[in-house]
Amino acid sequence: MESDGRFGGGAGLRDSGEFSDESGGGPRALPAFLAAGPAVAPEDRPKAEAPPDQPARLRGALNPLLAAAGPLLDLAGSLRERSGHENPEGLRDVILAEVRRFEEEAAAIGVPPEEVRVARFALCTMLDDVVRATPWGARCRWAREGLAVVVDPGAGGPDRFFDLLDTMLSDPRLHRLELELFYACLSLGFEGKFRDKPRGAHDLAHLRDELFRVLRRLRGERERALSPQWRGVAERFRPLGHVLPPWLAAVAVATLLGGLFLTLSASLGGRADAVVARLGALLPDRPLELVRAVPPPPSSAGPALAVRVTALLQPEIRSGAVAVLAGDDGALVIRIEGAGMFATGSDAIRARYRAVVDRVGQALGPEAGRVVVVAHTDDQTPRGGGLPTPEALTEARAVAVLKILERTLGAERLTAEGRGEREPLAPNTTPANRGANRRVDVRLYPE
Repeated sequence: MESDGRFGGGAGLRDSGEFSDESGGGPRALPAFLAAGPAVAPEDRPKAEAPPDQPARLRGALNPLLAAAGPLLDLAGSLRERSGHENPEGLRDVILAEVRRFEEEAAAIGVPPEEVRVARFALCTMLDDVVRATPWGARCRWAREGLAVVVDPGAGGPDRFFDLLDTMLSDPRLHRLELELFYACLSLGFEGKFRDKPRGAHDLAHLRDELFRVLRRLRGERERALSPQWRGVAERFRPLGHVLPPWLAAVAVATLLGGLFLTLSASLGGRADAVVARLGALLPDRPLELVRAVPPPPSSAGPALAVRVTALLQPEIRSGAVAVLAGDDGALVIRIEGAGMFATGSDAIRARYRAVVDRVGQALGPEAGRVVVVAHTDDQTPRGGGLPTPEALTEARAVAVLKILERTLGAERLTAEGRGEREPLAPNTTPANRGANRRVDVRLYPE
């Protein structure tokens, strides 16, 4: 970082007490409180009597100048995070009004006018720099006419910030309040001429760190304790038994328990009479009669339903492929013999029986009710392959039949079950019996 012998990083101030004007306009007078001459440090100045309407946040502030600038510093922090603003001109007017409020409050607490002017310049320059670094600030009037130009046209450009900082660092004790304000501006995003330099961010961070060290030396080490009275009482604990005799504690406990018992007993007795009276009112005048509701009998397949379905399935019944039966649970059962319907261990329906299943669906289509497809098998189920158990095999076969019935009956009426070999019609002792046990029942539960 380039410097004139100090770490301020600015162009510096001449010993004559004037700013060097890089624009060629000649030297400009240095603010009076920075010029050579007698000066008084902030802690040595007489305390000005605070007016009655002084803001509460300034009373007893460690740095009244920094406290008065608090709203403007908060605003700078929030502007850095904004990607856009709907009314930059209105915001600019609001900030100008806030700058005037800052000047009035700083003057009210006794800050010298030249110090107020320098602080005002630092705040306006910092806000201009933050806004111009945003996409929306670079396109509005703010980019051409900043706050610093409006408030104090003769104060100079953004580089004057570092010139003033460099000069005040020559006597930091005298300018401690202003240096703390400048440090806050740097911490909230003011970059100035360092923004476009290759190592600008590094140099600016170094400048800010050095300024922090100077301010810490001026303030001294801060108290690390969070509370001035954080230590506990040094006296040792003395149990109550050492002060009062044990019998007195026993008497007190017994008296307390006795009083509590009497109080609760009286309260309970007073409420019991009312509860007994209410319970007596609930008793009926005559014996209760329990009436048990008898559920209605389930719908069953009547003879007319069986006649209609049988008439539609006459060809299949004559061929022996289908039988129409009445189930024990009130269902109409259309039994499809399964000996020739599936290959051994398979759930694929042979072509001849696809037409039979389709005819069953057409016969049941006009009839209302729930339809359950139940598949059964014998005890000769192969144990290998993709369907190793009787339950898995019959479940798959029932689903295959259901898929064909969906075409005419719809999926919402159909469910499928596989019951394996658990419900044989005859003992699995002969080929004929095993063939009878291999079957698919289509059960209609009429509504």
